[in-house]
Amino acid sequence: MALNFAESAVEIVKLVGGNDNVINITHCATRLRFILKDGGKVNKEQLKRVKGVITVIEAGGQLQVVIGNHVDAAYQEVIKLVSVEENAAISAPDVGIVSRLMDIISSIFAPFLYPLAACGILQGLLSLVTALGWMDQASGAYRILNFVSWTGFTFLPVLVAFTAAKKFNVNPFTAVIAACALVSPDYMNMLTANKIMLANSADPALQLLMKEAVSNPETARILAEVAGVPVNAPALDFFGLPVKYLSYTASVIPIILMVWIMSYIQHFCERALPLVIRNLFTPMICLAIMVPLTLLAFGPTGNAIGGAIGGIYNTLYDLSPVVAGFVVGALWMPLVTLGVHWGITPVTVGNYATLGYDTFTALQASAVFAMAGATFGVWLKSKDQEMKRVSLSAGLTALFGISEPALYGVALRLKKPMLCGCLAGAIGGSVAGFFNAVSWSYCLPGIAVLPVFFKQGHMPQFIGFLLSVSIAFVLGAALTWVVGFSERPGTPDQAEKFKPASA
Repeated sequence: MALNFAESAVEIVKLVGGNDNVINITHCATRLRFILKDGGKVNKEQLKRVKGVITVIEAGGQLQVVIGNHVDAAYQEVIKLVSVEENAAISAPDVGIVSRLMDIISSIFAPFLYPLAACGILQGLLSLVTALGWMDQASGAYRILNFVSWTGFTFLPVLVAFTAAKKFNVNPFTAVIAACALVSPDYMNMLTANKIMLANSADPALQLLMKEAVSNPETARILAEVAGVPVNAPALDFFGLPVKYLSYTASVIPIILMVWIMSYIQHFCERALPLVIRNLFTPMICLAIMVPLTLLAFGPTGNAIGGAIGGIYNTLYDLSPVVAGFVVGALWMPLVTLGVHWGITPVTVGNYATLGYDTFTALQASAVFAMAGATFGVWLKSKDQEMKRVSLSAGLTALFGISEPALYGVALRLKKPMLCGCLAGAIGGSVAGFFNAVSWSYCLPGIAVLPVFFKQGHMPQFIGFLLSVSIAFVLGAALTWVVGFSERPGTPDQAEKFKPASA
């Protein structure tokens, strides 16, 4: 029976200072995120004891109430009790640049992470059933399910534009139309024609080089000129300004930049234009300015920023996948506790768009399974019946990719299991790095999404991944059992928080 958050929501709103203290509220995959007028009005200790609440964190200028996988149910009840303007900006005031960035990223990506991950799981399942011979790739069923599985990534700019519009207080439909323009058939046809022209060479080696360089047409053009291959790709310009042919399918950072700047243009138009023409001309001006400006500037700039961010991690991975796996496996859970783990999301999403796979998710998975293992180790070792119930429930939840109950309800509370989980995650991550394990589509790592890490022809990588998460889980449990932990009698009964409330 699911938790009834109607009563808990009343307590939550009261303990954060009441409706008058709430500027805005949103939620990510596991947390309610409050922007408050006065953080001093919050009763954190009492808030932690509310039924269904795992813990409370202050980070990034937000009060984060950790709920777990019931967060949407809690949000639906809380939002009934607070008066929040639908399009109000939710930026936390007076915080550092890193906190602001994490706030922006989490607000933009959190609303569609599960549907996007569902597309990834469908891709993984299709890859698995075709490898097993259960489905023919030429069949209509496969072709339909295949394009369905790719739709979330093809139109990712539209999803990003919609949530970014809410974040930056922009008309969401204007932002969506601008994003649609960047993936429209007309533009995609021009992009495809450009790629064909650039790769039009009888030299197989040069064709391969150009295939790798199509994401940067200028690089491909230089290669063609060096090889003496005539290039007749159709030029594209905007009033004489050259436009680079870039693919915006699965694009992230260029779209965020576009909507951010659009917010200033929209607000200027709303102040400057007469009321009689404002509603019609504001969207028109935003579209006429921002789509070309994105093609000219924000597209190339956004791609460069994304490449630089991903380059830091990729440099470490290129130096040593084993070391990269150790670092990611060891630090992922501490990053989750600080609420800064959202910073990697644009990198992983970008990797699927540019590379067709992502290594970080494969390394990160070890940390999740290690925390699940550490929590099961507590279940095996504990003599306290309430702790055994809490750790079993949290451990099962962690196996399915939601690690907050294990992290806050068990590992951090007992301390030593947290250290054991981080060490097990580091070792498991090293194993994943050694086998060059990858994820072939976006997912939230857990036992239900294992097919995402499988692709026909890459069996050693998949076996290495399975070995890495198995080692992380077993080591997490074994280390916790061996090292032990101090159980503290009299600690508030965490198990009570997860019992269903009366209707």
